[in-house]
Amino acid sequence: MHRRKRIQLPLLLLGLALGGGPAAADEISPGVSPDVVGRVTALSGLVVAEREGEVPRTLQCRDPIYRGDRIVTSENAAVGVLTDDVYARLGSNSKLHVDRTATAASDLTLEGGAVRVVDPRDAGYEVRLAALDAAGRVLGNDAEAYLFSEKTGRYAMLCEWDAPLPVERRDERVVADPGKCVIAKAKEPLYLADAHDERLAAPAEDACALGPLAGAPDLTPASVAAGGLGPWSGPGMAQTSTGRSPCDVPGSGCEGLVVIGPTGTGGPLD
Repeated sequence: MHRRKRIQLPLLLLGLALGGGPAAADEISPGVSPDVVGRVTALSGLVVAEREGEVPRTLQCRDPIYRGDRIVTSENAAVGVLTDDVYARLGSNSKLHVDRTATAASDLTLEGGAVRVVDPRDAGYEVRLAALDAAGRVLGNDAEAYLFSEKTGRYAMLCEWDAPLPVERRDERVVADPGKCVIAKAKEPLYLADAHDERLAAPAEDACALGPLAGAPDLTPASVAAGGLGPWSGPGMAQTSTGRSPCDVPGSGCEGLVVIGPTGTGGPLD
């Protein structure tokens, strides 16, 4: 709970400075597309957004994210998106499809690589975080989803660090407490395992400057860190002491999929 309150203020201010989170269709201001579901708030390297039947868009800071976008990061790239006051951080060589649930909450489906979702809210509709055929119900969580590869095929891992995370797959339901992961393999029931040591970084030097918005707060990393608030500081939110990501592990084979561990093991959780 303490960590959640530390990240709540800057994220909400950031949403207000960018014009607020996505609203219901009848609340959208004139001239604003109802399909806009978020904004780019952190960016490093080449990141594109793909939509069926359209030319891919190279994303820049503060660009809109539309319903149906597939966000794709290249090698050594990363992107942060704020949607519904929820922050999603997509790692290198990753793909994330963005949609809406029936309740108009964010629907995030990992199609490759890794994503971290930080939700500072205490109430509201649950955000759906899916990987393969497993999905977590996010509300007030600090969760990550990964796709791994092994000889028998792909499998998903959904981890949690802040609050219990319910994960469902068809008629199965498992809850990951902080420090635990739910493993979803095709021919096995959902099961729990200890969380790994590596984390996807929260925004750092690649956080977007907000620019000359009237009355907008200064939420550059240096300013926020000086105040000791926000996703750029605080327990459990910084990069690891080595500054490494799962793709730095020898034999990770990060080519659209993330595999943690020596070559051939398929990760540390087998």
